[in-house]
Amino acid sequence: MTLKIERQRPEPIYWQIREWMRQQIASGVWTEHYRLQSELELVSELGVNRGTLRKAIADLIEEGLLVTIHGRGTFVVARVLEQPLADGLIAFSEDLIRKGIPFETQVLEQTIMQATQRIAGLLSVPQGSSIFALKRIRVVRQEPLALIHNYLPYDRFPQIKTIDFTQHGLFETLEKQFQMALSWGQRTFQAKVADEEKARLLDISCGDPTMYIEQVTYLNDGTPIELSDIWLRGDRFRLSAIVKRDGVLTRARSTHEYIDL
Repeated sequence: MTLKIERQRPEPIYWQIREWMRQQIASGVWTEHYRLQSELELVSELGVNRGTLRKAIADLIEEGLLVTIHGRGTFVVARVLEQPLADGLIAFSEDLIRKGIPFETQVLEQTIMQATQRIAGLLSVPQGSSIFALKRIRVVRQEPLALIHNYLPYDRFPQIKTIDFTQHGLFETLEKQFQMALSWGQRTFQAKVADEEKARLLDISCGDPTMYIEQVTYLNDGTPIELSDIWLRGDRFRLSAIVKRDGVLTRARSTHEYIDL
């Protein structure tokens, strides 16, 4: 259903367009990933100028309802965050920025601790050595979406505890301030239920599902430099993948791990 602009109404024309688009999304007429008509098509169909249309779209992008992808168009944002199953080494915040999704970072803890057996093993440092621990929450659309714990060998980054990580990303800091050449990562996914602490921080119920991700990040020379533990709300996150059948059934394109129950 096309909007009929009522020019006699007291509300600005861009406001009428914005609310019409909002209703299209809320009612499901425009589903997740729906691609809007081109700017020229919408301008012609609605009988408005580009500036008016762009103002309406910009407001909905700021609200996180629409996203514009250069060269592809403007799309309705998914109600849950989607992430490719296999992709480049990209931080969670970088992925949100790339998709045009506004977010807030809350720092829960920024301290120095002793390496546990697990952390020491994954970072190849002596057990009990000094580790910089950073614990944060990513808030998207006024809801906590991800709980992120990061661990780094403190002797490599003695000034890191002074960084304001509400304003700066961790990977950005490691690469720009500490000149670290982050190269690749090993990422493992596992479904886990939320314990009392995770449930409280993610604003879900104890026992609700979460997607747990363990990631170890390596430098060019193969040195492990950072460990991440990430818990994502199961009702706000899903994995997606593009798969290809090449006709050779015996050729494996990915590996899967199964946990004995």
